[in-house]
Amino acid sequence: MRFFSTMHPTAANSPLNLLSEYPAWSKAGGDESAVILSTRVRIARNLAGEHFPYRMNQEDRIRVMRGMARVISTLNDSDQGVFLSLAALALVEISLLIERRTISPQLARDEKPRGVFAWRNLDRTMLICEEDHVRLTDIVPGLAPQKAYGNLQPVLAELSSQLQFSTHESLGFLTACPANLGAAVRTSLFCHLPGLTLTGGMESLVSHAADAGFTLRGFWGEGSDFLGNTFQLTDGPSLSHQPSEMLTRIESLGQEVIEREALARIALQTERPALLRDKIARALAILQACRALSGAETLSLFSAIRLGLDIGFIEGLSRETISMLTFELGKAHLVWTATDEGIPDHRRIRRADRCREVFGKARFVG
Repeated sequence: MRFFSTMHPTAANSPLNLLSEYPAWSKAGGDESAVILSTRVRIARNLAGEHFPYRMNQEDRIRVMRGMARVISTLNDSDQGVFLSLAALALVEISLLIERRTISPQLARDEKPRGVFAWRNLDRTMLICEEDHVRLTDIVPGLAPQKAYGNLQPVLAELSSQLQFSTHESLGFLTACPANLGAAVRTSLFCHLPGLTLTGGMESLVSHAADAGFTLRGFWGEGSDFLGNTFQLTDGPSLSHQPSEMLTRIESLGQEVIEREALARIALQTERPALLRDKIARALAILQACRALSGAETLSLFSAIRLGLDIGFIEGLSRETISMLTFELGKAHLVWTATDEGIPDHRRIRRADRCREVFGKARFVG
C-alpha cells in the first residue's frame, strides 16, 4: 500500500497517477448496462468506543486515520491500492476523485482530517472519517447488487477480525445517521432513462419508487441536478438486519425500471419515430460540428447518443467510448490536463474539439 500525505499539486507527480484513469466498472459495454449503468453498494461501520466523526476533534480524527492506515496495510490486497489524505490533495485532485465517483461530495466539503483508500481500478473504495468512521463501497456494471455486496465481504471480514465495531442488540450496527441503522447497507442504481423522460413517465416512476421506500436523485446524488437523463435510484431507511432482503428489493425494482424504460423506448419508436430519429441524428450532428460545449449540454447530447446506440440507430461507436468521454470531458479532468488555461472558454473549446474527433467516425443509420 502506498500512503500519501503531502501536497501533489501537479499532474506529473500526483498520487492519482497510481490509480486507473477510468473506473473499471464504467468500461462494460454489454446490454446488461444499457439502462442500469452501474450498481453501488455501501457498508458503513463505526469503531466501538469512539465518537462519531462529526463529534471528533482534529487530533482524534488523525489518530483514527493513522490507526486505519495501519489496519489497511495488513489487508491481503493492500498492495493494490493507495491511501490518500484528502487534506494533502490539491482542489483539482479532490474534484477528480469526485468525478470518478471515488469519494463523495460530502467528504470533499469537509475540511477536517479525512481520507480514502482506493483500489487502483477504482471499483472499490474505503472512506475514512466521512459521516462514519469506515464506509466501504463497491461499484459494478449493470444491475448486480448481490455481486457488489459479495465483493465487499472479504475485506469486511478482514477488518472485522482486527477492529471492534459499534453495535446494539436491537438496532444492529450503529451509524451517525439513524436512517442507516441495522445492517448499515445502502444500495444505489445509476440509471439512464431517456425513454421515460421523453414520454413523460418519470413522474409515475418517482411516485412508485417513493411508495416502495426508494428515492430518485440527481446525477451526483442527493441534492444534485438531473443531468443527461441519468438518475440515482437509492434505497430508503431500513432497520432490517438482513442485507439479502434489501438487496433483493432493489434488484426487483431495478428490473421493473428496465422494463418501464424498454416499453417507453418501444412507444417512441412506434408512436413518435420522427421525433426519436431527429433527437438522435441532431445530437450526432452537433457533436460532429460543434466548436464549444458546456458540461451540461455534453451530457444531454451523450444521452441521445447512448439511446441511439441502444436501439441500433448509430454505428461506429461503443457505449464504452461514451463512458470514457464522460469522465475525460468532466470539468476537473479538463483542468487536470489543461495547457491552455489562459484562453477564454478553453474547457468548452476542448470538449468540442475532442467530440468532433471521436464522433466524426460515427454514422446515423436510423
